[in-house]
Amino acid sequence: MMDEPLVTIGMPVRNGGDQIRTAIDSLLSQTHRNLRLIISDNCSTDDTVEICNAYARADPRVTVIRQPENLGICGNFRFVLMQADSPYFMWACHDDVWAPDFIRKNLENLRAHPTAVVSTSRVVMAWPGGRQEMSNGTFALRGTQQERLARFLWDPGEVSRFYGVFRTEALKRSFPADIDVFGYDWIVMALNLLEGEHLELSEVLLTREAHTEDHYHRTLVRNQPKALYRWFPHLPMTQVLRRRLPPEIWRACRAGILRRNAIQALMYAKYRMPMVAPAVRLLAQLERARARLRSSSARSL
Repeated sequence: MMDEPLVTIGMPVRNGGDQIRTAIDSLLSQTHRNLRLIISDNCSTDDTVEICNAYARADPRVTVIRQPENLGICGNFRFVLMQADSPYFMWACHDDVWAPDFIRKNLENLRAHPTAVVSTSRVVMAWPGGRQEMSNGTFALRGTQQERLARFLWDPGEVSRFYGVFRTEALKRSFPADIDVFGYDWIVMALNLLEGEHLELSEVLLTREAHTEDHYHRTLVRNQPKALYRWFPHLPMTQVLRRRLPPEIWRACRAGILRRNAIQALMYAKYRMPMVAPAVRLLAQLERARARLRSSSARSL
């Protein structure tokens, strides 16, 4: 086992006791054995900590950290990353399930491509009620910095690439401490694309639990007191990217970023004004169809 490169898995969690056993079992059953699982509990009020502590007692690869104060979602994701001292890192959500070869195959793919900073497999999104569909957020991003960023920010999908196997130091450089805004995961992936290419395996090796749009909008309303940022939730993200991206890359990407702002405004309009929902759904269907065509074209190159 010790001849294998060490991979740190960071699992930020709050009140995940009803699903976390399945997630942990699939991670500890990986065929790549040299791993460390760091679980950061963000002030859970259920039995999450007790469940995780039982795993830590049974398997020395598991470490449980209980936060004294709620770090927020972004803060907890960054916390587990910054604990890693291994060459490779991946995030894990408490409600996802990984195939046994997820780490091994992505690690082999990443190590075979020195210019890449992450590899992920294709991903299935599991919706409430049993419906499943392929993720639209894992397509490979190669080429120059400008090409990678422009392609990603035009249509990032639901950013399942966030859950691939990364080169740790490049990912740490991509996650500054001052980006706790709606869409922080898009910011991290955009900054990571400055570091190198993103790879995709053709196999489906991860199943993620999908959430409805209403879930995100309810969270937005709960956490965002300003009406402007409810209607345009990606404005703070836009401001961060404007500061962080090199000027020439910002100019190449700003049309895509403005497009994301417009799409989010339409989604919020559908949530707040149900009478516009049919028109927005039609636009969304057309957009998804275009995204599938683009992804198919990109994979065929």
